[in-house]
Parts: sequence; structure tokens; C-alpha cells
Amino acid sequence: MQLHCTRPGCSRPVNFHPNLKDSLQTASQLFCTSCGMPLILRGRYLPQRLLGQGGFGSAYYACDRDTPTLRPCVVKLFQPSAQLNQQQLKIAQKLFAREAEVLERLGNQHPQIPDLYAYFPIVVKSPSSGQDEEYFYLVQEFIDGEDLDQILDRRGTLPERAVKAILISILKVLDFVHSNGAIHRDIKPSNIMKTVDNQLYLLDFGAVKQVTGAAASNRSTGIYTTGYAPPEQVTGGQVFPASDLYSLAVTCIILLTGQETADLFDSYSSEWLWQKYITLEDKNLDHVITKLLSASPQDRYHSAQAALDVLMPSISHSVSGAATPAPQTPTSPSPPPPPLPKPATPPATATPPAPRLNTSPPQPLNTAASPNPVSTRQTKPGVIRPWMLGLALLVALVTGGGWWIKQKGLFNTPTSQLSDIKPAEKFADVDVPTGQFTYGGSTTWAPIRGIIDPQLQQAIPGLQLTYQAPSNQAPGSSAGIQMLIKGELDFAQTSRPLTQADKQQAHQQGIALQEIPVAIEGVAVVTHPTLPLSNLSQADLRDIYTGRVNNWQQLGGPDLPVVPISRDDAGGTVMFFSQTVLNGEALSTQVQRSNNTTEAIRLTANTPGAIYFASAPEVIGQCTVKPLSINQQPPYQLPYIDLQNCPNQRNHPNLKGFESGNYPLTRQIYIVSNIDKPIGQAYAELILSDEGQAALSSVGFARLQ
Repeated sequence: MQLHCTRPGCSRPVNFHPNLKDSLQTASQLFCTSCGMPLILRGRYLPQRLLGQGGFGSAYYACDRDTPTLRPCVVKLFQPSAQLNQQQLKIAQKLFAREAEVLERLGNQHPQIPDLYAYFPIVVKSPSSGQDEEYFYLVQEFIDGEDLDQILDRRGTLPERAVKAILISILKVLDFVHSNGAIHRDIKPSNIMKTVDNQLYLLDFGAVKQVTGAAASNRSTGIYTTGYAPPEQVTGGQVFPASDLYSLAVTCIILLTGQETADLFDSYSSEWLWQKYITLEDKNLDHVITKLLSASPQDRYHSAQAALDVLMPSISHSVSGAATPAPQTPTSPSPPPPPLPKPATPPATATPPAPRLNTSPPQPLNTAASPNPVSTRQTKPGVIRPWMLGLALLVALVTGGGWWIKQKGLFNTPTSQLSDIKPAEKFADVDVPTGQFTYGGSTTWAPIRGIIDPQLQQAIPGLQLTYQAPSNQAPGSSAGIQMLIKGELDFAQTSRPLTQADKQQAHQQGIALQEIPVAIEGVAVVTHPTLPLSNLSQADLRDIYTGRVNNWQQLGGPDLPVVPISRDDAGGTVMFFSQTVLNGEALSTQVQRSNNTTEAIRLTANTPGAIYFASAPEVIGQCTVKPLSINQQPPYQLPYIDLQNCPNQRNHPNLKGFESGNYPLTRQIYIVSNIDKPIGQAYAELILSDEGQAALSSVGFARLQ
């Protein structure tokens, strides 16, 4: 096991303890072999890797040995620059302590602010002078993802729908922060983190200012980021909630244009000239950003809620003092901004992440689905009689045609087969109708939306795609198909084929649906990182999730209860797993349910003996859970990267195994559309182009052709 020394300037900070895992709970203390600094902080926190360094300290990935699961966390060390004078040092110390106070007060109340675990000083002897040295540490929740600065470096710019979703999401967080008497004062892309399932977090509350009744107490300390801070903060005057809104607007124009702040701001006229780089289609968004960039605080919106009222006029007032999850950030056609990079045949519907941006709420609808997927051929009413059906099934089964029935189906609505589509090389080679179109569906598609949408917006300017999330249920394949049937979407992105129930419901509405497979995805199984198993068979999985195996000892592991975790049955991934692994059996009542992937990953990482299954692109690259091989076939590229090297190195999905079918848990993902609306097939053709398939591969999905 690797431990990282936290003493500033240590010449060899990395310490290797190969047998530490066996004595982790009992070791009294360990010391850096180079400088003698204690490696187990406060007797419980073990820094393992350096995550980053800033002007006032360093951050380390660590684990908490006082928790049964060795809970991952971030340890921040207060390490001010030696160039600070005494007054500046005192200010910096106050800011560090204030971050701990704010996280303690706000973190546990809002899902998009990290939780505080501990705040403490440590006094040690200097290895050179022998004098006492005091170090301050803050321990907080570990958020596994990329910040917007990293995503911008990778992507160049973000589409305006993604930026609007980010703006709305962070405005809701700021509404909560401001309603609780605090001002963040350092909003910028690097302080906004996005997780694998597109949840946004607001980080780094070190510059937060508590608002009190005394006007003088609101004066700026001079701690800010140049280019993002508003004039009143730069000049050392008072700061207001509107000061945060200014910085958030600057963040938005940086994401939209990919330019540096110095290139967007004309110091001679004191005006932002961002609109010469981009013209927004959404005039409300343009108006809000422009108003928030006003030089005077009184010319901006006075509150985050006031800006939200303009951006979301049909949505009722939001959080003010109560935690409300932010909407997911849809990229042009999809949920959120850029995805975390990190990819088949039976059915499946995606699983629900956090709530997304929505406008027109659909009414609840019964989404009963047939357990066996059937494909899509036109059958004229009244042609097939019941006795003919029975005979056809009998003949098919007797002659070994069961596979054909399962794959092709006998009762179907029209469908476009892959052979019907002529592969294109580039997006620009596809004949695409122009105009505005809405889509929605599986959360499995979130990484694809994030990578494809910006490219489509650039290649086909006349194509405007809007992601539409359901308002009365979690996003997913079934929800997307239901919205498509009700006329709320122009096409749906799904991780399962149409069921007979879907087709019957569409037929009753006078709609003919088509489904087009566009890529191959693997479903991966992950466990708590300390479980000493690397492979399970499909039979093992079936026994675990049906309740026949309840202790890992039964499978050659330790004497430890098995804690199976799943998302809700309505998800397509659960449907796929039930059909492919459980042979149609229901999940055991002992299976713990989670609302979304982020929640499930945390539960798995924090529960010894836990096991969970999900879309491979969502979980393979995670730092806190361990992927398993199934039937000796890995869902990750070899060689396996040990979690100790994460997040500097991450595992990636085994695309060759998914494409070849060697990895057993694979499925196709689909575009489903009304056959009378050509946009669905056109979008599928874009995905199936060489350019589209390459983009899918980059985010963990295998090529279909």
C-alpha cells in the first residue's frame, strides 16, 4: 500500500508499505522514511496520492481507517506561500478555517456541496531545526469526477444547452448558499466538479464570506481569481450575492467560447466582448448572462432565484434554504455538460441519475413491459390466428428456431434494420432535416450525448436538438419510449429494444415505431475494493442476486455477508440483468436499491461485501469500486490498473471484448422513433457514421459496424 507524506518540501514523499492492508486497523503509527512526518493523520486518515496543489495548500486522496469500508476522502493541508506577510497569513488561516465551518454547516444539507468529515491541527518537530511546526488539515467527501476546467481543456468549448444547464444547476446551489448567509467569492470552472453520472458539485469554499449585519464585514479580503472576480471584489469593496453571480456568468462565457478572460474583456471600454465569438440561439440565456456581467452589482440580478425565474419562467420558485438537487446538465441534446470519459444484445433500459432539466411534465403512464424483447416487423391485424401462433412457436422451438424468435420476434411494428442504413464517413455526409427536435431516454446515453452533441452542433448548424427529461419519474429507456408515444419527443435514446407492451401501446395511439441499433455496451459488475475476488461466473451472479448465496465464503471469498445492490426494476439495465443473468427470475428481496449510479457506487464503496452492476462506461473508471471479470472475461482493458493508481490512471472499458462478444454481459443500444418522423433515422445515421462510431468508442461504447 502506498502512503503519501504531507510535509511540504519532503524530498521523497511516497512511502511503500506492501503488507499494510493486513494490519491497517491495528497499526499505531507510521512515519515518512524521508522526513519522519506521521503518515496516519489524527490516528485515522491515510493520505495515499497527491491530487493537486494550489496557492494555499495541497489536496490528497486518502482513506479513513476508522470506517468499516475505509471510506475514501480528500485531505486538504493548509500550506500558505512563504511570500505571504503576517497579515496575509492570518487572512489565509481564517479562510481555511472558514471553509471547514461552511462545509460543516452546508455540506450535509445540500447534495451538491461536499460533506465535512474533520478539521484539526497537527504539531510536529521540524526535521532541520527541531522546532515545533503546526499544520492544519481539513477532511472532506471525495467527489470522483472532472472539474469544468479539465473538461474544457479536453473539449475546447461546450454547447450552449450544456452551459445553460450548468448555469441553472449552480444558480440553485448559490440560491441555497446565499439563503444561508454565505457568499462563495471564487466561482470558476475549476471549482465546479462533474461526476460520472453528470451531477455537478460546487467546491472550494475557502474564500467564502459570511454575511452579517455590519456592512464593513462584507468587505473583500483580496482573495479572488483574476478575471472572474467582479469590480467590487477586485477593488476591495463590499461583496454581495450578485458578486457570485458575476463570476458564474464569466464561467459561462469561458465555457461557451473557450477563450481566456483577458481575451474577452476590453479594459479600455470595461466591457465584455464575448458575443463577437459566439451568437446564442437562446435569447433568454444571452440576456441573463449579459445582465449578470454588468459592472455594477445593482445592475445585475439581485439574487440567484431572480436569474432562475428568467431562465426557467415556467418553474416554481426553488430552494431558498432547503436542499434541492440540481438538474443534470444536458449538452446540446443531452443531459449535462461534457461527460466523464471513461460501451450490446438483449434488452435494457437505462437507469435514473439525478433529476434533469425539464419543461413540460408528462402525465404518469403505466409502463408495463414484456420480459422478452421482440423485434420489429409489421403484422397485419387478423392475419395470425391463435392456433397458427401456437403452431409457429412449436415448430420454431422443435427445429431449433428459438434463437430466431428471440432475436427477430413474430409480432412487431416496423423497424429499420442496420442493413437499411448506408454508412457515412462524416456527419456532414448525412442528409439531416433542419429545425428544432426534442429527444430523451436512457441515462446510459449520457456520455454519448456529451461527446456527440458539440460535434453535431458544429457540423450541422441548422440542427437544433433539445434534451427533454421526464418530470414525474426518473430518466430512462422506458420513460423515453413513453414520452415518444405521447408525442413529447421526436426520438428516444434507449438501452433496450422495444417490448411487445411498447408496441401495443404505440399501435393504440396510431403510431408506428422503429428501433435502430447503433452501438454495443458492456454491463460491468463492481465490488467493494477490498474484496479478494477478481472473477465470478454468471451462475455465481445469479445465485447472489436471487438470494441463494448470502456469504462470500460460499464462493471462495472471506467470511463476509454479500450485500447485493441494484437500481430500481424500472431501469433497462435491471431488465437486461434479469433476463441475461437471472434467466427471468426476480431480484431477491434482500437486494438493496439505489436511485442512481452515484448513490449506488458510494454505497458499494462504503459497504464491505457489496456488489453492484451497471453500464461499464459509468463504473469501470471509478476510483472507489473494483470491477470483476465475468466467466474469466474482463470488462476492462488489460492490464488491470490497481485502484491505488487512480485517479492519475484509470481503467477503461474492454471494447474489443464487447465487440467480439467474448465478454458475456453485452447489449445493443438503440434509437427509437416514430417512423413518420425522419429525424430519428437521420440521428441514427449520424451515430452510425465513421465519425459517430469513433466518438462512441472514445467514451466506452463498442462499434456496431
